Amino acid sequence: MHDHDPTILLMPARPLEIRQRSRLRLWLPAALGLLGFAALPLDLPLARWFAAGHCPRELGRLLGLAEVYAHGYGVAAILLTVLVLDWRRRALFPRALATVAAAGLVADLLKMCVVRIRPRAFSLAGNVWETFGHWLPLNHVASDFESFPSGHTAAAVGLSAALIWLYPRGRWLFIGFALLAGGQRLSSTSHFLSDVTWGAAVGTFAASLFLPGGWLAAKFDRLEACLMARGHGEPVATDRAAPRPLAPAEPFSSADDASAIL
Repeated sequence: MHDHDPTILLMPARPLEIRQRSRLRLWLPAALGLLGFAALPLDLPLARWFAAGHCPRELGRLLGLAEVYAHGYGVAAILLTVLVLDWRRRALFPRALATVAAAGLVADLLKMCVVRIRPRAFSLAGNVWETFGHWLPLNHVASDFESFPSGHTAAAVGLSAALIWLYPRGRWLFIGFALLAGGQRLSSTSHFLSDVTWGAAVGTFAASLFLPGGWLAAKFDRLEACLMARGHGEPVATDRAAPRPLAPAEPFSSADDASAIL
């Protein structure tokens, strides 16, 4: 595939091409959704393993730190950092923000549809189906009954998808961060494995809506074109492109020149 270039986003895609991309993108959330059901037999054994403190200490510390990548404040800080450091492409920021926000919102809506007890609040001695409760609790249950799905994982995967779109060279780094964030939800006994998998499905579904080729991508294509036309950012090459050589710095002629630069 060609290196990612934001100018490609401004080229109108044919309707058939858009539909084909959308169908292909939906395979991943669908596969993760099915994988969540396949993970149900592992939910209780894995939760017991973490609850018994078998997770290595240093791994537990690493997973604990990874929550920053999935927590609302941490995600906001990462997106703000991207905006500040890559200001020339600020016109692309609304799409990245929408991808992450949609992932968290869909996860919260699903929590209002099905009650599921978190591992920390369950005896872990019963049947996995006993972790599920009644339908449509809306917002009338405590946090310990909102295990399905993992909102943290959904946000982490949505963030990773947006960052991969912006910086494809860091693909595996961002995927690794999302995996660590999902592992933290397990190690903290906040979610079962199936909840984490379903959260990943939600995050990839949000990405399939907003990123190029998605059902809502055309709206952001027009928004980005409008912002760039008004001077709010400009298309620049991504990190895969060869960097421009820097002009050699001229030596300071005096202490005054150095103080002026600083």
